[in-house]
Amino acid sequence: MRRRQNDEVLRVLTLLKIDADRLFERIKKREVEYMQVFSAKRTREHFKDIFKNKYETISFSDLKLCSEEVMMGLDNFYTLVDEMRWYLAHTEEMPGTVTERVNKLINEMEKCHDTLSLYIGAEIDLQNNEDSPLAV
Repeated sequence: MRRRQNDEVLRVLTLLKIDADRLFERIKKREVEYMQVFSAKRTREHFKDIFKNKYETISFSDLKLCSEEVMMGLDNFYTLVDEMRWYLAHTEEMPGTVTERVNKLINEMEKCHDTLSLYIGAEIDLQNNEDSPLAV
C-alpha cells in the first residue's frame, strides 16, 4: 500500500515539476519575441499561449500529496506567473517600461522556480529513498 502511495506522490511531483519547468522556459526564453509582438501590434492574444499551464486545473487531492514546502514553492512561483499575466493583460504603460517590469518579474520568478525545483527534487529523493529496500 505504501509503495502505491509513493508512486502516486512521485507522479504528481513529476507532473508539477514538468509543468513549472515548461512554463518558465516559455516565459523566459520567448520574452524577446512576445514583447516584440506586444510592442509592434499592441495585441495581447499571444500571451495565452505563453502562460498556458496545467497547475490551474490540479485538484486539492493531488496537491495534498505534496509537502508543505512544495505547496509553498508552488504558490510563490505561480503567484508571480499570475502577477505577470495580469500585468501584461492590463497595462497601459509604454513598451520600454513594460519590458523593464517583465525583466524584473522574470528575475523574481527564476528565484522562485529554482527554489521550487529544489523542493520538488528533495521530495522526489525522499520518496525514492522510502521505496528503497534499505529504508528503515
